[in-house]
Amino acid sequence: MKNSKEILFKDEYGKYIFKKDNVIFAKGGDGTLLRAINMFRDMKLPFFGIAGGTENFLMNDNEEINHDAKYKKFKLIKVKVFYYTPNMLGELIIVKRKFQAFNDIMIGGDMNSWIGFKVHDKDKIIREFIGGGLIISTAQGSTGINKNNGGVILPLSSNNWSITGDKTNKPINYVIEPHKTSISVNARTPVNIWIDGSNHIIRNVSKVVISSGDDVEVIFNKYDKFKRKRG
Repeated sequence: MKNSKEILFKDEYGKYIFKKDNVIFAKGGDGTLLRAINMFRDMKLPFFGIAGGTENFLMNDNEEINHDAKYKKFKLIKVKVFYYTPNMLGELIIVKRKFQAFNDIMIGGDMNSWIGFKVHDKDKIIREFIGGGLIISTAQGSTGINKNNGGVILPLSSNNWSITGDKTNKPINYVIEPHKTSISVNARTPVNIWIDGSNHIIRNVSKVVISSGDDVEVIFNKYDKFKRKRG
């Protein structure tokens, strides 16, 4: 006997996420699927996107899973964000939150921000620089803002990250292995981090630590069609 549909989330625009037959379905655009992965990844179930929004890059055209559908595993980025927040006395203290990103993370400020970055990683490639921002992308996210910023489009089989800088004082455009990497920031104006676009936005950031994250499984009825879209 098949499981009944269990609604997990629904927004005011009619986009929703539900669980059925041990699969998490997300009906909407790509943002809805990313929201589902961010909210319900810990359930350890595969995800199936149903096209119903303006961005349908990761989504399927129909609502049922084909018998020959492709179950594809993607590697996430584990993200620890250290940021300033006032305590009950109004004093600024540093707190930490944990996330995982499917596509990318972006660290930056407003249009006129000038941020000092200190990057500590195993290979000591990037080190210190000054600029407006930094983008770290997974293979599956490398066709998004990473591509628009001149970053390398990674093959889907890659577990590496593409890292690019925004208005930096030296070229920042690297592909690095997913080792634990610490990114400290210093600026006169608040520094923010965007995790998978608007899914998580944290302000007043002081440091970000990234490492290789979990696997998440996404189902495609026509996986070849998805791969062609990446070109």
